[in-house]
Amino acid sequence: MDKIFIRFAFSSFLLTTVSVSYAQETNHAGYYVSAKVAAVKLKADNMETSLRPGIGQFVAGDEKKNLTNASLGFGYDFGNGWRTEGEYTFKNDAEFTSGSSNFPTSFNHHKVDTQRLMLNAYRDFEVLNNVAIYGNLGLGVAHIESSGWQGNISRQYLANTDTQLVYSLGAGASYKAIPNLNLDLGYRYVDLGKAESGLNNFANARGLQDEQMKAHLYSSEFYLGARYSF
Repeated sequence: MDKIFIRFAFSSFLLTTVSVSYAQETNHAGYYVSAKVAAVKLKADNMETSLRPGIGQFVAGDEKKNLTNASLGFGYDFGNGWRTEGEYTFKNDAEFTSGSSNFPTSFNHHKVDTQRLMLNAYRDFEVLNNVAIYGNLGLGVAHIESSGWQGNISRQYLANTDTQLVYSLGAGASYKAIPNLNLDLGYRYVDLGKAESGLNNFANARGLQDEQMKAHLYSSEFYLGARYSF
């Protein structure tokens, strides 16, 4: 969890605490559908834990990617400031690189495809007429497919899939444009868990199948969203 996220989380907590005295019912109880589009910074951490024995020191490569993702949700507003929502985030792909000091031109290329299904809880606080701030927590499942190659594309790693529990934390603001439509602007931090390829499917210098790409994925997301209630 980087310093930017810690500062954001602390600031959001203070803002929510200050605003709690203004909290009041912001919506009528009922179901809603939602959609979000997000600007994402996906970070691959812990790539130095990859298995690449006997070939020198780890050399960092491209560990961050800027992406765009989209999601759809279906939720229920309890009418008392609380909301719950099921949300599916569509598949997105990225590629990260890392190398070794003994083979500076033979980088690992770790390709990941991520998608997730989350159960989110929101707490809304109305601060102005038709304007609210909120905090949210999400728990769910991420499905991550890993594959890639080393040095040149003919030297492939076996593919692997990881399905694991993940969490998210976030905050934002919403504006009620018309009685049934809310527009959201927010940020969330998502711990997507581990991403591990299969072992090397190519012959290495030792004649062994003992190499594997590893990473831990984190997603920082600024999003625009819309909620239509019915």
